Amino acid sequence: MRRPRTVLLILTLVLGGCAGTEAATDPGQARAAPAAGSTYSMASRPDLEPPKVAVETAVAGLDPGYVFLMTRLGDREPGETQAYAMVVDRAGELVWTKRFDDDGTFPNDLAVQTYRGQPVLTYWRGSSPERGWGNGEYVLLDSSYREIATVRAGNGYHADFHDLTITDRGTAYLLAYPTVRGNPAVREGVVQEVDIETGKVLFQWNSIDHVGLEESVAAPPDKPGEAFDYFHANSVDESPDGDLLVSARHTSAIYRIDRETGAVVWRMGGTNSDLTLGKGVEFHWQHDARWQSDGRITLLDNASNLDSNEDVVSRALTLEVDERAGTVDLVNAFDNPDGVPSGSQANHQLLPSGTSVVGWGSRPAFTAFSPRGQVLLHAKLPQATFSYRALLADWTGTPDEPPAVVVGDGTAHASWNGATEVSRWRVLSGPSRDRLTEGPPRPRTGFETALAVPPDAAFVAVEALGRDGEPLGRSTVSPAG
Repeated sequence: MRRPRTVLLILTLVLGGCAGTEAATDPGQARAAPAAGSTYSMASRPDLEPPKVAVETAVAGLDPGYVFLMTRLGDREPGETQAYAMVVDRAGELVWTKRFDDDGTFPNDLAVQTYRGQPVLTYWRGSSPERGWGNGEYVLLDSSYREIATVRAGNGYHADFHDLTITDRGTAYLLAYPTVRGNPAVREGVVQEVDIETGKVLFQWNSIDHVGLEESVAAPPDKPGEAFDYFHANSVDESPDGDLLVSARHTSAIYRIDRETGAVVWRMGGTNSDLTLGKGVEFHWQHDARWQSDGRITLLDNASNLDSNEDVVSRALTLEVDERAGTVDLVNAFDNPDGVPSGSQANHQLLPSGTSVVGWGSRPAFTAFSPRGQVLLHAKLPQATFSYRALLADWTGTPDEPPAVVVGDGTAHASWNGATEVSRWRVLSGPSRDRLTEGPPRPRTGFETALAVPPDAAFVAVEALGRDGEPLGRSTVSPAG
Protein backbone atom coordinates (compact mmCIF):
# COMPACT_ATOMS: atom_id res chain seq x y z
CA MET A 1 0.00 0.00 0.00
CA ARG A 2 1.00 3.64 -0.33
CA ARG A 3 2.06 5.27 2.90
CA PRO A 4 0.33 8.58 3.65
CA ARG A 5 2.39 11.75 3.33
CA THR A 6 2.29 12.48 7.06
CA VAL A 7 4.07 9.23 7.80
CA LEU A 8 6.52 9.72 4.95
CA LEU A 9 7.61 13.01 6.45
CA ILE A 10 8.56 11.22 9.64
CA LEU A 11 10.90 9.02 7.61
CA THR A 12 13.16 12.00 6.93
CA LEU A 13 15.16 11.13 10.03
CA VAL A 14 17.36 9.27 7.57
CA LEU A 15 18.55 11.83 5.03
CA GLY A 16 18.86 9.13 2.40
CA GLY A 17 21.51 10.41 0.01
CA CYS A 18 21.34 8.92 -3.42
CA ALA A 19 24.61 7.20 -4.06
CA GLY A 20 27.34 4.95 -2.97
CA THR A 21 28.60 4.90 0.54
CA GLU A 22 25.53 5.89 2.48
CA ALA A 23 23.79 2.59 1.90
CA ALA A 24 26.86 0.74 3.12
CA THR A 25 27.60 2.99 6.08
CA ASP A 26 24.08 3.62 7.34
CA PRO A 27 23.70 1.45 10.48
CA GLY A 28 20.04 1.04 9.60
CA GLN A 29 21.02 -0.74 6.42
CA ALA A 30 23.41 -3.44 7.67
CA ARG A 31 24.51 -5.91 5.02
CA ALA A 32 25.83 -9.43 5.18
CA ALA A 33 29.17 -10.21 3.57
CA PRO A 34 29.03 -11.68 0.05
CA ALA A 35 28.33 -15.40 0.03
CA ALA A 36 31.00 -17.83 -1.11
CA GLY A 37 31.00 -18.14 -4.90
CA SER A 38 29.23 -14.82 -5.43
CA THR A 39 32.32 -13.16 -6.93
CA TYR A 40 34.46 -14.05 -9.92
CA SER A 41 37.76 -15.88 -9.48
CA MET A 42 39.71 -16.00 -12.74
CA ALA A 43 43.08 -17.59 -13.37
CA SER A 44 43.94 -15.17 -16.18
CA ARG A 45 42.93 -12.06 -14.20
CA PRO A 46 43.44 -12.81 -10.49
CA ASP A 47 43.42 -9.05 -9.84
CA LEU A 48 39.70 -8.88 -10.71
CA GLU A 49 37.02 -10.27 -8.39
CA PRO A 50 33.83 -8.43 -9.32
CA PRO A 51 30.46 -9.62 -8.01
CA LYS A 52 28.50 -12.08 -10.11
CA VAL A 53 25.10 -11.24 -11.56
CA ALA A 54 22.46 -13.94 -11.07
CA VAL A 55 19.64 -13.86 -13.64
CA GLU A 56 16.37 -15.08 -12.09
CA THR A 57 14.01 -14.32 -14.99
CA ALA A 58 14.79 -14.07 -18.70
CA VAL A 59 12.22 -14.27 -21.48
CA ALA A 60 12.24 -13.48 -25.18
CA GLY A 61 11.66 -9.93 -26.30
CA LEU A 62 14.39 -8.05 -24.45
CA ASP A 63 16.24 -5.43 -26.49
CA PRO A 64 19.82 -6.18 -27.56
CA GLY A 65 22.69 -4.63 -25.66
CA TYR A 66 24.69 -4.86 -22.47
CA VAL A 67 23.90 -3.87 -18.89
CA PHE A 68 26.06 -1.19 -17.27
CA LEU A 69 26.58 -1.15 -13.50
CA MET A 70 28.81 0.60 -10.97
CA THR A 71 28.79 -2.01 -8.23
CA ARG A 72 29.77 -0.95 -4.73
CA LEU A 73 30.71 -3.52 -2.11
CA GLY A 74 29.46 -3.32 1.47
CA ASP A 75 30.97 -4.63 4.70
CA ARG A 76 34.58 -4.39 3.53
CA GLU A 77 37.71 -4.35 5.61
CA PRO A 78 39.90 -1.22 5.30
CA GLY A 79 42.05 -1.41 2.20
CA GLU A 80 39.84 -3.90 0.36
CA THR A 81 38.32 -3.27 -3.06
CA GLN A 82 35.39 -0.88 -2.78
CA ALA A 83 33.80 -0.95 -6.24
CA TYR A 84 33.79 -2.41 -9.73
CA ALA A 85 32.49 -0.77 -12.87
CA MET A 86 30.88 -3.60 -14.81
CA VAL A 87 29.47 -4.37 -18.24
CA VAL A 88 27.54 -7.66 -18.40
CA ASP A 89 25.57 -9.33 -21.15
CA ARG A 90 21.87 -10.14 -20.87
CA ALA A 91 22.73 -13.52 -19.36
CA GLY A 92 24.60 -11.73 -16.58
CA GLU A 93 28.02 -12.82 -17.87
CA LEU A 94 30.88 -10.39 -17.29
CA VAL A 95 32.23 -8.56 -20.36
CA TRP A 96 34.28 -5.69 -18.87
CA THR A 97 35.20 -4.52 -15.41
CA LYS A 98 37.32 -1.83 -13.78
CA ARG A 99 38.43 -2.13 -10.18
CA PHE A 100 38.41 0.74 -7.66
CA ASP A 101 40.41 0.24 -4.47
CA ASP A 102 40.50 2.21 -1.23
CA ASP A 103 42.93 4.76 -2.68
CA GLY A 104 40.87 7.85 -1.94
CA THR A 105 38.81 7.54 -5.14
CA PHE A 106 35.06 7.15 -4.83
CA PRO A 107 33.39 6.06 -8.12
CA ASN A 108 29.76 6.27 -9.22
CA ASP A 109 27.28 6.49 -12.09
CA LEU A 110 28.54 4.37 -15.00
CA ALA A 111 26.68 5.14 -18.25
CA VAL A 112 26.93 5.02 -22.05
CA GLN A 113 26.58 8.35 -23.82
CA THR A 114 27.54 9.96 -27.14
CA TYR A 115 30.31 12.54 -27.46
CA ARG A 116 31.36 13.99 -30.81
CA GLY A 117 29.28 11.38 -32.56
CA GLN A 118 30.99 8.43 -30.86
CA PRO A 119 29.81 6.23 -27.99
CA VAL A 120 31.66 6.75 -24.72
CA LEU A 121 31.53 5.38 -21.21
CA THR A 122 31.11 8.01 -18.51
CA TYR A 123 31.57 7.67 -14.77
CA TRP A 124 32.25 9.90 -11.78
CA ARG A 125 35.31 9.83 -9.55
CA GLY A 126 36.14 11.95 -6.53
CA SER A 127 35.57 12.06 -2.79
CA SER A 128 32.45 11.93 -0.64
CA PRO A 129 33.03 14.21 2.37
CA GLU A 130 29.55 13.51 3.74
CA ARG A 131 26.95 10.88 3.07
CA GLY A 132 24.90 11.54 -0.04
CA TRP A 133 26.99 13.88 -2.19
CA GLY A 134 30.50 14.25 -3.57
CA ASN A 135 33.24 16.51 -4.90
CA GLY A 136 34.89 15.30 -8.07
CA GLU A 137 34.74 15.04 -11.84
CA TYR A 138 33.31 12.91 -14.61
CA VAL A 139 35.53 10.78 -16.85
CA LEU A 140 34.92 9.86 -20.50
CA LEU A 141 36.34 6.58 -21.89
CA ASP A 142 36.40 5.65 -25.57
CA SER A 143 35.58 2.21 -26.96
CA SER A 144 39.11 1.06 -26.15
CA TYR A 145 38.58 2.10 -22.50
CA ARG A 146 41.08 4.96 -22.78
CA GLU A 147 40.41 8.20 -20.92
CA ILE A 148 39.72 10.90 -23.51
CA ALA A 149 38.20 13.74 -21.46
CA THR A 150 37.16 14.88 -18.02
CA VAL A 151 34.20 17.08 -17.14
CA ARG A 152 34.43 19.43 -14.17
CA ALA A 153 32.11 22.02 -12.70
CA GLY A 154 33.12 25.66 -13.01
CA ASN A 155 32.87 28.86 -10.98
CA GLY A 156 34.62 27.26 -8.02
CA TYR A 157 32.20 24.34 -7.65
CA HIS A 158 32.88 20.60 -7.71
CA ALA A 159 30.91 18.12 -9.80
CA ASP A 160 28.64 15.88 -7.73
CA PHE A 161 28.25 12.16 -8.44
CA HIS A 162 24.51 12.01 -9.19
CA ASP A 163 24.24 12.84 -12.88
CA LEU A 164 25.99 13.82 -16.10
CA THR A 165 23.99 14.44 -19.29
CA ILE A 166 25.97 15.02 -22.49
CA THR A 167 24.24 17.01 -25.23
CA ASP A 168 24.76 16.79 -28.99
CA ARG A 169 26.41 20.24 -28.72
CA GLY A 170 29.47 18.78 -26.99
CA THR A 171 28.33 20.18 -23.65
CA ALA A 172 27.30 18.47 -20.43
CA TYR A 173 24.82 19.17 -17.66
CA LEU A 174 26.03 18.32 -14.19
CA LEU A 175 25.20 19.01 -10.54
CA ALA A 176 27.00 20.48 -7.54
CA TYR A 177 26.23 20.69 -3.81
CA PRO A 178 27.84 23.86 -2.44
CA THR A 179 27.16 25.22 1.03
CA VAL A 180 25.39 28.55 1.38
CA ARG A 181 26.66 30.15 4.57
CA GLY A 182 24.00 31.01 7.07
CA ASN A 183 22.55 30.08 10.42
CA PRO A 184 22.05 27.24 9.90
CA ALA A 185 24.21 26.63 6.83
CA VAL A 186 22.33 25.23 3.84
CA ARG A 187 23.54 22.87 1.14
CA GLU A 188 21.88 23.92 -2.10
CA GLY A 189 21.63 22.36 -5.53
CA VAL A 190 23.46 23.85 -8.50
CA VAL A 191 22.90 22.90 -12.14
CA GLN A 192 25.55 23.83 -14.68
CA GLU A 193 25.98 23.34 -18.39
CA VAL A 194 29.68 23.28 -19.29
CA ASP A 195 31.52 22.96 -22.56
CA ILE A 196 33.39 19.66 -22.33
CA GLU A 197 36.40 20.75 -24.38
CA THR A 198 36.99 24.17 -22.81
CA GLY A 199 35.34 23.79 -19.40
CA LYS A 200 33.48 27.07 -19.92
CA VAL A 201 30.26 27.42 -17.91
CA LEU A 202 27.42 28.19 -20.33
CA PHE A 203 24.54 28.09 -17.84
CA GLN A 204 24.10 28.01 -14.09
CA TRP A 205 21.04 27.61 -11.89
CA ASN A 206 21.09 27.84 -8.09
CA SER A 207 18.21 26.25 -6.21
CA ILE A 208 18.40 28.69 -3.32
CA ASP A 209 17.35 31.53 -5.68
CA HIS A 210 14.18 29.74 -6.78
CA VAL A 211 13.14 27.08 -4.24
CA GLY A 212 12.55 27.94 -0.58
CA LEU A 213 13.62 25.89 2.40
CA GLU A 214 9.96 25.40 3.31
CA GLU A 215 9.58 23.05 0.34
CA SER A 216 11.96 20.51 1.86
CA VAL A 217 10.56 17.30 3.32
CA ALA A 218 13.92 16.38 4.84
CA ALA A 219 14.67 17.00 8.50
CA PRO A 220 17.46 19.47 9.34
CA PRO A 221 20.65 17.74 10.52
CA ASP A 222 21.18 17.11 14.20
CA LYS A 223 25.00 17.17 13.93
CA PRO A 224 26.58 20.51 14.87
CA GLY A 225 28.14 22.22 11.88
CA GLU A 226 26.49 19.99 9.27
CA ALA A 227 24.72 21.91 6.52
CA PHE A 228 21.04 21.33 5.79
CA ASP A 229 20.80 19.39 2.51
CA TYR A 230 17.34 20.74 1.77
CA PHE A 231 17.12 20.17 -2.01
CA HIS A 232 19.34 17.23 -3.06
CA ALA A 233 19.20 17.37 -6.86
CA ASN A 234 19.80 13.97 -8.43
CA SER A 235 19.08 14.36 -12.15
CA VAL A 236 18.92 17.05 -14.83
CA ASP A 237 17.50 16.61 -18.32
CA GLU A 238 16.91 18.91 -21.28
CA SER A 239 13.59 19.05 -23.14
CA PRO A 240 13.35 19.39 -26.94
CA ASP A 241 12.53 23.09 -26.49
CA GLY A 242 15.54 23.67 -24.24
CA ASP A 243 13.92 23.85 -20.80
CA LEU A 244 15.33 21.74 -17.99
CA LEU A 245 13.81 19.05 -15.81
CA VAL A 246 15.43 18.74 -12.38
CA SER A 247 14.63 16.07 -9.79
CA ALA A 248 15.09 17.07 -6.12
CA ARG A 249 14.92 14.15 -3.73
CA HIS A 250 14.58 16.19 -0.55
CA THR A 251 11.55 18.12 -1.78
CA SER A 252 9.95 15.00 -3.33
CA ALA A 253 9.36 17.13 -6.43
CA ILE A 254 10.56 17.65 -9.97
CA TYR A 255 10.88 21.09 -11.52
CA ARG A 256 10.54 22.48 -15.04
CA ILE A 257 13.05 25.31 -15.30
CA ASP A 258 13.07 28.01 -17.98
CA ARG A 259 16.49 27.70 -19.62
CA GLU A 260 16.59 31.41 -20.49
CA THR A 261 15.49 32.97 -17.20
CA GLY A 262 16.07 30.22 -14.61
CA ALA A 263 12.51 30.65 -13.37
CA VAL A 264 10.57 27.61 -12.15
CA VAL A 265 7.81 27.07 -14.72
CA TRP A 266 6.10 24.41 -12.58
CA ARG A 267 6.59 22.05 -9.69
CA MET A 268 5.35 18.48 -9.89
CA GLY A 269 4.84 16.74 -6.56
CA GLY A 270 6.13 17.77 -3.17
CA THR A 271 4.38 20.06 -0.73
CA ASN A 272 3.64 22.84 -3.21
CA SER A 273 2.79 21.20 -6.53
CA ASP A 274 1.67 23.49 -9.34
CA LEU A 275 0.20 20.51 -11.18
CA THR A 276 -2.71 18.32 -10.11
CA LEU A 277 -1.55 14.74 -9.74
CA GLY A 278 -3.95 12.11 -11.05
CA LYS A 279 -4.67 8.74 -9.48
CA GLY A 280 -1.51 6.72 -8.81
CA VAL A 281 0.88 9.54 -9.71
CA GLU A 282 2.02 10.60 -6.24
CA PHE A 283 5.72 9.88 -5.68
CA HIS A 284 8.30 10.41 -2.94
CA TRP A 285 12.13 10.57 -2.67
CA GLN A 286 12.29 10.07 -6.45
CA HIS A 287 15.23 9.74 -8.84
CA ASP A 288 16.03 10.00 -12.55
CA ALA A 289 13.33 12.28 -13.97
CA ARG A 290 13.62 12.31 -17.78
CA TRP A 291 11.75 13.94 -20.62
CA GLN A 292 10.82 11.54 -23.40
CA SER A 293 10.56 12.43 -27.08
CA ASP A 294 6.75 12.29 -26.97
CA GLY A 295 6.61 14.79 -24.09
CA ARG A 296 5.98 12.22 -21.40
CA ILE A 297 8.10 12.08 -18.26
CA THR A 298 9.67 9.02 -16.67
CA LEU A 299 11.05 8.73 -13.17
CA LEU A 300 11.79 6.25 -10.39
CA ASP A 301 9.49 6.59 -7.41
CA ASN A 302 11.57 5.38 -4.46
CA ALA A 303 8.39 5.70 -2.33
CA SER A 304 10.42 5.55 0.88
CA ASN A 305 13.64 6.88 2.38
CA LEU A 306 14.29 3.57 4.14
CA ASP A 307 15.12 0.13 2.77
CA SER A 308 13.55 -1.36 5.88
CA ASN A 309 10.11 0.15 5.17
CA GLU A 310 8.10 -2.81 3.90
CA ASP A 311 4.78 -0.94 3.61
CA VAL A 312 5.55 0.58 0.20
CA VAL A 313 7.12 -0.60 -3.05
CA SER A 314 9.39 1.38 -5.37
CA ARG A 315 7.99 1.91 -8.86
CA ALA A 316 9.08 2.95 -12.34
CA LEU A 317 6.62 5.60 -13.53
CA THR A 318 5.70 7.02 -16.93
CA LEU A 319 3.58 10.18 -16.72
CA GLU A 320 1.50 12.24 -19.14
CA VAL A 321 1.65 15.99 -18.46
CA ASP A 322 -1.03 18.36 -19.76
CA GLU A 323 0.49 21.75 -19.06
CA ARG A 324 -2.53 23.69 -20.30
CA ALA A 325 -4.87 21.82 -17.97
CA GLY A 326 -2.23 21.67 -15.23
CA THR A 327 -2.66 17.92 -14.75
CA VAL A 328 -0.47 14.83 -14.59
CA ASP A 329 -1.85 11.38 -15.37
CA LEU A 330 -0.34 7.94 -14.90
CA VAL A 331 0.56 6.09 -18.11
CA ASN A 332 2.05 3.06 -16.38
CA ALA A 333 3.70 2.02 -13.15
CA PHE A 334 5.95 -1.03 -12.75
CA ASP A 335 6.54 -2.26 -9.21
CA ASN A 336 9.75 -3.81 -7.97
CA PRO A 337 9.13 -7.56 -8.57
CA ASP A 338 10.53 -8.31 -5.12
CA GLY A 339 7.87 -6.09 -3.53
CA VAL A 340 10.30 -3.82 -1.66
CA PRO A 341 11.27 -0.14 -1.64
CA SER A 342 14.68 1.24 -2.56
CA GLY A 343 15.72 3.57 0.23
CA SER A 344 18.28 5.30 -1.98
CA GLN A 345 19.56 5.52 -5.57
CA ALA A 346 17.77 3.71 -8.49
CA ASN A 347 16.76 4.70 -12.04
CA HIS A 348 14.21 4.23 -14.81
CA GLN A 349 15.50 4.07 -18.40
CA LEU A 350 12.89 4.05 -21.18
CA LEU A 351 14.24 2.56 -24.41
CA PRO A 352 12.93 3.55 -27.88
CA SER A 353 11.18 0.15 -28.08
CA GLY A 354 9.13 1.00 -25.01
CA THR A 355 11.09 -1.36 -22.75
CA SER A 356 11.70 0.02 -19.26
CA VAL A 357 15.05 -0.85 -17.66
CA VAL A 358 15.07 -0.25 -13.93
CA GLY A 359 17.97 -0.36 -11.53
CA TRP A 360 16.79 -0.71 -7.94
CA GLY A 361 19.73 1.17 -6.37
CA SER A 362 20.21 0.20 -2.76
CA ARG A 363 18.36 -3.04 -3.50
CA PRO A 364 20.85 -5.31 -5.33
CA ALA A 365 18.73 -6.00 -8.43
CA PHE A 366 17.68 -4.71 -11.84
CA THR A 367 14.67 -5.44 -14.04
CA ALA A 368 13.54 -4.95 -17.64
CA PHE A 369 9.78 -4.58 -18.28
CA SER A 370 7.88 -4.78 -21.55
CA PRO A 371 5.57 -1.82 -22.33
CA ARG A 372 2.73 -3.91 -20.84
CA GLY A 373 4.65 -4.60 -17.67
CA GLN A 374 5.85 -8.15 -18.35
CA VAL A 375 9.16 -8.89 -16.65
CA LEU A 376 11.61 -9.61 -19.47
CA LEU A 377 14.68 -9.76 -17.25
CA HIS A 378 15.16 -9.77 -13.50
CA ALA A 379 18.65 -10.17 -12.11
CA LYS A 380 20.34 -9.76 -8.76
CA LEU A 381 23.72 -8.87 -7.36
CA PRO A 382 25.08 -10.42 -4.16
CA GLN A 383 23.27 -9.13 -1.08
CA ALA A 384 26.27 -7.09 0.10
CA THR A 385 26.44 -5.25 -3.23
CA PHE A 386 24.47 -2.47 -4.91
CA SER A 387 24.63 -0.27 -8.01
CA TYR A 388 23.50 3.35 -8.24
CA ARG A 389 21.89 2.72 -11.64
CA ALA A 390 21.48 -0.05 -14.20
CA LEU A 391 21.35 0.83 -17.89
CA LEU A 392 20.94 -1.24 -21.07
CA ALA A 393 22.75 0.00 -24.19
CA ASP A 394 24.58 -1.10 -27.31
CA TRP A 395 28.35 -1.16 -26.93
CA THR A 396 31.32 -2.34 -28.96
CA GLY A 397 34.49 -2.68 -26.92
CA THR A 398 37.91 -3.04 -28.56
CA PRO A 399 40.53 -2.91 -25.79
CA ASP A 400 43.99 -1.70 -26.72
CA GLU A 401 45.63 -4.05 -24.23
CA PRO A 402 46.29 -7.63 -25.42
CA PRO A 403 44.37 -10.68 -24.25
CA ALA A 404 45.50 -12.27 -20.98
CA VAL A 405 46.55 -15.90 -20.62
CA VAL A 406 47.75 -18.13 -17.79
CA VAL A 407 48.98 -21.66 -18.58
CA GLY A 408 49.12 -24.57 -16.16
CA ASP A 409 48.32 -28.29 -15.93
CA GLY A 410 47.83 -28.55 -19.67
CA THR A 411 45.26 -25.76 -19.84
CA ALA A 412 45.42 -22.17 -21.10
CA HIS A 413 42.99 -19.81 -19.37
CA ALA A 414 42.25 -16.94 -21.78
CA SER A 415 40.37 -13.67 -21.31
CA TRP A 416 40.23 -10.21 -22.84
CA ASN A 417 38.70 -7.62 -20.55
CA GLY A 418 36.17 -5.49 -22.42
CA ALA A 419 36.30 -7.19 -25.83
CA THR A 420 32.73 -7.60 -27.09
CA GLU A 421 33.44 -9.13 -30.51
CA VAL A 422 35.25 -12.32 -29.48
CA SER A 423 33.42 -15.45 -30.65
CA ARG A 424 36.17 -18.06 -30.46
CA TRP A 425 39.69 -18.65 -29.16
CA ARG A 426 42.59 -20.71 -30.40
CA VAL A 427 45.84 -21.85 -28.85
CA LEU A 428 49.17 -21.14 -30.52
CA SER A 429 51.85 -23.53 -29.30
CA GLY A 430 55.30 -24.77 -30.20
CA PRO A 431 58.88 -25.57 -29.15
CA SER A 432 60.03 -21.92 -28.98
CA ARG A 433 58.58 -18.42 -28.77
CA ASP A 434 59.02 -17.81 -32.48
CA ARG A 435 57.82 -21.24 -33.69
CA LEU A 436 54.14 -21.48 -32.85
CA THR A 437 51.47 -23.51 -34.62
CA GLU A 438 47.78 -22.60 -34.66
CA GLY A 439 45.40 -24.98 -32.95
CA PRO A 440 41.71 -25.43 -33.83
CA PRO A 441 39.26 -22.65 -32.86
CA ARG A 442 37.20 -23.22 -29.72
CA PRO A 443 34.04 -21.38 -28.65
CA ARG A 444 34.30 -18.57 -26.12
CA THR A 445 32.57 -19.81 -22.96
CA GLY A 446 32.45 -16.64 -20.87
CA PHE A 447 34.73 -13.90 -19.61
CA GLU A 448 37.41 -16.59 -19.24
CA THR A 449 37.73 -19.65 -21.51
CA ALA A 450 39.74 -22.77 -20.70
CA LEU A 451 41.65 -24.22 -23.67
CA ALA A 452 43.56 -27.50 -23.90
CA VAL A 453 47.29 -27.17 -24.55
CA PRO A 454 49.14 -29.87 -26.59
CA PRO A 455 51.21 -32.02 -24.20
CA ASP A 456 54.46 -31.40 -26.10
CA ALA A 457 54.12 -27.60 -26.16
CA ALA A 458 56.94 -25.60 -24.61
CA PHE A 459 55.46 -22.16 -25.26
CA VAL A 460 51.88 -20.99 -25.63
CA ALA A 461 49.88 -17.93 -26.71
CA VAL A 462 46.17 -17.47 -27.34
CA GLU A 463 44.41 -15.61 -30.14
CA ALA A 464 40.93 -14.12 -30.04
CA LEU A 465 38.78 -14.62 -33.14
CA GLY A 466 35.73 -12.76 -34.38
CA ARG A 467 32.44 -14.19 -35.61
CA ASP A 468 33.86 -14.82 -39.08
CA GLY A 469 37.10 -16.28 -37.76
CA GLU A 470 39.13 -13.12 -38.21
CA PRO A 471 41.99 -12.57 -35.69
CA LEU A 472 41.21 -9.76 -33.25
CA GLY A 473 44.09 -9.89 -30.80
CA ARG A 474 46.90 -12.10 -29.53
CA SER A 475 48.34 -12.53 -26.07
CA THR A 476 52.02 -12.50 -25.18
CA VAL A 477 53.80 -15.84 -25.35
CA SER A 478 54.10 -17.79 -22.09
CA PRO A 479 55.99 -20.93 -21.06
CA ALA A 480 53.70 -23.94 -21.04
CA GLY A 481 55.04 -25.35 -17.77
